[in-house]
Amino acid sequence: MSIKSLAADDVLRVAYFSRDLPGIDPLSPTFDPDSYSVIAQIFDSLVYGDLDGNRQPGLALSWKRLEPTVWQFDLRKGVTFHNGEPFDNRAVKVTYDTALNPKRQAGNAWILNSIKEVRLDPKDPYRVYIETHFPDGMFLNRLSMFGSICPPQYLAEVGFEGFARHPIGTGPYMFSAWEKGEYIELKRNPNYWSPGMPKIERVRFLILPEDQWVDAFLAGKVDFLPNLAGNQTTRLMTEAKGRATILKRLVLSGYWTVIRNQGPLADKRVRKALNLALNKEALVTYADKGNAHPLSSLGAQGAYGANPRLVPYGYDPEAARRLLMEAGVQLPLKMKAIVADIAAPVAKIMRHDFAQVGIDLKLDIVPRVEWSNRLTIHKMTHGEPIDYDLAINLVDNPIYSLAFHAGLFLHSTSPWSLLSDRKFEKRFEYALMVADPEEHRKRLEDLDQYIRDEALMVFTTQRVITAAVSPSIRIPKFGMSGHLDFLTLTTAELVAQP
Repeated sequence: MSIKSLAADDVLRVAYFSRDLPGIDPLSPTFDPDSYSVIAQIFDSLVYGDLDGNRQPGLALSWKRLEPTVWQFDLRKGVTFHNGEPFDNRAVKVTYDTALNPKRQAGNAWILNSIKEVRLDPKDPYRVYIETHFPDGMFLNRLSMFGSICPPQYLAEVGFEGFARHPIGTGPYMFSAWEKGEYIELKRNPNYWSPGMPKIERVRFLILPEDQWVDAFLAGKVDFLPNLAGNQTTRLMTEAKGRATILKRLVLSGYWTVIRNQGPLADKRVRKALNLALNKEALVTYADKGNAHPLSSLGAQGAYGANPRLVPYGYDPEAARRLLMEAGVQLPLKMKAIVADIAAPVAKIMRHDFAQVGIDLKLDIVPRVEWSNRLTIHKMTHGEPIDYDLAINLVDNPIYSLAFHAGLFLHSTSPWSLLSDRKFEKRFEYALMVADPEEHRKRLEDLDQYIRDEALMVFTTQRVITAAVSPSIRIPKFGMSGHLDFLTLTTAELVAQP
């Protein structure tokens, strides 16, 4: 097999998800990493984080806090949506009012829910005021990516169904085609507000089972693998040596194991036993072939608010058995987990380790898109979490803050959370409700300590991401967030072939 050059018609082919996405517009019930990898290319937010996590102006050129709960944003002029509709402050108001309308059930509503009101400046269509319910330390982070701005006139014309079929934003790429089960294609926005970007004419996200990604790359059918499973890295790096660029970076992505704290798992001793039973070094060695670091708690290294003083739970099966006995657990303890396919190697090691202390873990392994869809749709439909003891997935942190993962994985209002713990939620809300950045950081570090001490999750590993790039393109850097940020693709460019 040989790696071929990029297609002559200037299409960058990306393998990033293994099943059709639930949606690619930010007002749908969609809330999963794969969908937002496409949404982030089509839509812009008021602010964004660059590939190193530094906050940058997006559709807002500047912003300032006028009061503890009131922000002023001055917007970028001369920007148009892909259909030619002009962007102004009305687009901001309509977008956030719609997303926060409970009848809409937008997937991003839970993260935007600190917004109380969006007010237009009656004299300046490029100035908008946003009032929050409380002084929100995470406010600007919330708006990055998950605050994607939509065109109000187009929405009114085509409705939500039409918008879902053909989403329109102001982003670097425009929606082109969605061939179900095959690919989603985007084309370059020639009028993008950032000069010189994007550099490649079209991007095609291939819909391909995860276990076929490496073969497709080696056969020249894929140009970019942004999220290679750890147990595939050795093979790819061996077979593609000298014929592909391998990008590596410690990113804010981990194999997160969410717990439903009911039955035996309501007992902290049982949750601690799960952590003590897990051999994290085996995860690093066998699941990710060395491309990972053990996690001490929820806070990944480099995340805003991660507690740097914490150390990982040690591997101590005997202590795990003692805790299970103290808790009065009758063995074998049967549990079931829903597992995203990309996290399957980690879940299988977890199952093996748990068996050594008398825990029988049944794994239901599904494509990552289906994992997200089943959790969110079930919770929105039934008002309670899906019936699994654990949920395991590889998830990035596109807004660089510990508070994002704390809310996503652990707060009962999140579409992903299996947990219901009012003590945690009070601490989480306390960590958020502060305007001063340093006090916010300190409170998040204390929250990280609490999450570890209460063993509210099974802490596994933080990834050193491995991405493969064909010789016909150049991608300068992968983002520290671990997410396929729009900058990764907009800065990609063709390489002249001899």
